[in-house]
Amino acid sequence: MSRPRVVIVGAGLGGCILAHALLESHDVTLVERGAPGAHGDFPLVDVGWPAGTEPHIGAGPGGSTQLWHNGLIEIDEEVFTAGWPFLKDELARYYGQAFQLLSGVPQERVTAAIDLLRRKYAELGLPGRQLPGLFYPRWPMNVWQALELDGKVALVKGDVTGFEFAAPAHIRALLLHSGGEQARLEGDVFVLAAGGLGSPVLLQKLAHQCPLPSLRHAGHHYEDHPMGFVGEVEVTVPVYKLWNFFVAGTGGNLRLPLVVKQNGLDVSFQLRPAAAYYREGKRERVGSVLNELRRAPWNLFTYLKLFSHWDDVLDILSFKFGVNLPTKHYTLLMTAQMPPAEALAIWAETDAATGRVRRLRRWVLTDGYKLDLRAAIDELLRQLQPVLKRARVFPDWPAALRTGAHHSGTARMSRSSDDGVCDADCRVHGLANLYVCDGSVIPASGIANTGLTIGALALRLGAHLKQGAL
Repeated sequence: MSRPRVVIVGAGLGGCILAHALLESHDVTLVERGAPGAHGDFPLVDVGWPAGTEPHIGAGPGGSTQLWHNGLIEIDEEVFTAGWPFLKDELARYYGQAFQLLSGVPQERVTAAIDLLRRKYAELGLPGRQLPGLFYPRWPMNVWQALELDGKVALVKGDVTGFEFAAPAHIRALLLHSGGEQARLEGDVFVLAAGGLGSPVLLQKLAHQCPLPSLRHAGHHYEDHPMGFVGEVEVTVPVYKLWNFFVAGTGGNLRLPLVVKQNGLDVSFQLRPAAAYYREGKRERVGSVLNELRRAPWNLFTYLKLFSHWDDVLDILSFKFGVNLPTKHYTLLMTAQMPPAEALAIWAETDAATGRVRRLRRWVLTDGYKLDLRAAIDELLRQLQPVLKRARVFPDWPAALRTGAHHSGTARMSRSSDDGVCDADCRVHGLANLYVCDGSVIPASGIANTGLTIGALALRLGAHLKQGAL
């Protein structure tokens, strides 16, 4: 008896973990449109708030895991209760499996370290409403390479141009533009894993052929995390000892962001040890070159940039070598939850000048939202008062906000097609054999990096599809 054929569009985090989960039960084909890295043939254009991070999407086997050192953190339980079609308990065991897969570390070991670090925060008099644990494995991971998928799955390079139906609710094949020619790829199950900026565009193509009510939501409900350095503080307690807290036996480091709630939204802050204090003029524009170093460790020019990013030097000494230099000075690195954008935020069009198809993103940070963020900064400083000596908010902090590259919500899960694209099993409402498995299905992320949740959802979908294949 032949095994079911699953075709996964996108070889990033969700696509690779799902492929890995299905190797024993399915014949797996991965469709990837780009070459490794940030592929220039498929540009992204910001027509709203600029990204401020370049690149913030990846292409080729491994997707954005080629670009980022993925911080592992769970979405908070109250976010599930308020915005998801199921409770967090449903994802608990898959969170544990994904954590082990993405770090090589048992999650229980890091959970124990989070409890220890929370106590240390309390001993210093730091506020602790939630203190979620953000764990960084010692080394970044390209999931395609780490899961050793080369040769185990069929890899097809191509761009999806359409869908062929066997019945009104059943897809029989994908239509591809591959190697300058049109091609056709049959399957029993199809999964879109092209990312929060890619999958909604594919669903919009599908809507032209199959105008389901659920597909009206494709590209809507967009969430990302605005991030940026918003100020600096001097404190009276040795917070530097807890920065990049080394988790024994893991080779990785743990951070506990300070979280405040403002107007129903969570806003997190990391106190990052600062080499320079009370910046003036251009020096207020705190930045980082660490991601450039991770992507191009042999580029000498990037190392030279460290001479203008001394805070990065402190970070490297702490993260890589466990050296925490004493300081009372810290910059405030903010990562904020944002309300989902109800209007269309992600779509594609043909550039009249070049003839190339490009994706567009309309990321909107309203004046009212920026006022909420400013109120959150003030609330954090109020909570820090017992240990605070001085503080200053950068006057132009909103201009420095950039994308967290956690593109979510654009094919979100929902209880019905009235509110989203996919059901609780990540299947597109109204279709029998089309699923979505990437950040676009996440209906609410709070302040959490989405990588661990994408991995957990991929493992959960893998278990669901394996059960159907038996």
